[in-house]
Amino acid sequence: MRSIRHKTLFVAAFAFAAGFATVASALPARCAPCRQIYDDCMAGPNPSYEVCARQYNECVPPGCVLMPLPLDP
Repeated sequence: MRSIRHKTLFVAAFAFAAGFATVASALPARCAPCRQIYDDCMAGPNPSYEVCARQYNECVPPGCVLMPLPLDP
């Protein structure tokens, strides 16, 4: 039973990531500078998804898709 839950969680996470990538690739022009900030952050020496996603989310104007952040414990 545990392996089925693990596989289901993996498939759900993969589907979410694929959906976000599809939406992110169709960013409106006004969202592109913020996406560049995210890309530059992730290309840095010590990339952290959470830090880069927060920078992106703080930058984007209304109407742009926000990046999901990990839940706080």
